[in-house]
Amino acid sequence: MNERRASVLPRTAWFVAATVALSVAVGCAGGGGGGGNTPSGAKDPVLKTIRIEEMEYSLKPADITLEKPGIYVFKVVNAGSTTHALEVEGEGLQKYSNEIEPGRSTQLRLDLKAGTYELTCPVDHHEEKGMVGKVIVKEGSGGQGGY
Repeated sequence: MNERRASVLPRTAWFVAATVALSVAVGCAGGGGGGGNTPSGAKDPVLKTIRIEEMEYSLKPADITLEKPGIYVFKVVNAGSTTHALEVEGEGLQKYSNEIEPGRSTQLRLDLKAGTYELTCPVDHHEEKGMVGKVIVKEGSGGQGGY
């Protein structure tokens, strides 16, 4: 009997090891959802995350200067009491956030080139009520993204 038990034990250990290895491989290869506006496979590093608060009827900060082109994330926070959103437009780029309910936030991942971009709230003519701003991206290559 001991001889049979001795031969079963290595097979059991092998089976357990193979099952664990397969589970790890499948778990690592599985697709993850989410990512918001991030294109799948995007590997470029984010230079800086910039918080922009929206409220009736302003953006804070309204003017942003960045020291160099690159990938930036705008964390857009609705600090107001009505629904807002953010539009970023310029240099051939036009991106919109989803509508943001009061007290909520979202993120926009943007590949910004050197130049000037307009920020607006495209909801219910908020732009006409003063919800505007701008981003200036300098040509520079140094620093951490400015602002």
